Amino acid sequence: MIKLLQRMMAIGLLTCSLSATATDLTVIYNKNEPKNFISLLEAALERTKSEGGFSIKASDTTFGTARAIDEIADNTGKLHILTRGSNIDEEKKLLPVRVPLDKGLLGYRIMLVRKPDLPKFAAIQSVDELKRLSVGQGSRWPDTKILEAAGFKVTKAYYSAGLLRMLTEERFDMFARATWEAPGGLADATKQGITDLAIEPTLAVYYPMPRIFMVSRKGEGPTLAARLERGLRAMIKDGSFDRIFTESFGPALEAARLHERKIFRVDNKFLSPDTPFEDKSLWLDVSVPYSAGAKKP
Repeated sequence: MIKLLQRMMAIGLLTCSLSATATDLTVIYNKNEPKNFISLLEAALERTKSEGGFSIKASDTTFGTARAIDEIADNTGKLHILTRGSNIDEEKKLLPVRVPLDKGLLGYRIMLVRKPDLPKFAAIQSVDELKRLSVGQGSRWPDTKILEAAGFKVTKAYYSAGLLRMLTEERFDMFARATWEAPGGLADATKQGITDLAIEPTLAVYYPMPRIFMVSRKGEGPTLAARLERGLRAMIKDGSFDRIFTESFGPALEAARLHERKIFRVDNKFLSPDTPFEDKSLWLDVSVPYSAGAKKP
């Protein structure tokens, strides 16, 4: 009987020890986060479920960027994770997971321009020539600071709808958008009765600004960050990351035909020096044609 009790106690201690090594995570994300990034969040945690269970849910309210950063940094429990374009100042408050969720695609910008100006843009051969023209951007967008620091003349407004009207009114020369945003911008212009705009087909601007997960440096934040990085890298290795990427960005990326464009690179002075450019598996290669069908595993 004594030996049986000793064995039962040993089993109980082992069970407690195993439970202590696994951490069950509750992850609340901002309710306006794009669905594809939530798919990556859930899939990455599923890949690391041997390290503990998890539950994810949307926040009860939509947090503005500044409030969201503060809630996560202070570990209030109202919000645990945010997706942001990598920014060194925000990374002083939050812990970054340095796996680009968009393979760096956020930093590739194509232009909405007035149709009569298309030949002028097609003739541009250098970034210095492009800087002689003015670009429209959102007043609070992180891109605005990047472009201004790089020497672009930037005209600002709070909303995209206003920028579309300002472009057709010749208040500036081009409206820089992400590859997946440009077609929607053109459709929004048409709804406003604006019909003289087009997506410029010959050039793009690139500044490195990968979209990443950011979590708290306190509490379970470091555990969450470690699990996400391991899970995302496992997904990259087995091809499931590419499947979600293609479902999210494939059609727009294929239509943008970045491999045929003159791509002008500008510095991002707000990017962390710890950005893992040396790991080529994390980044999109825009020098080759992108086929949404071919990229599916």
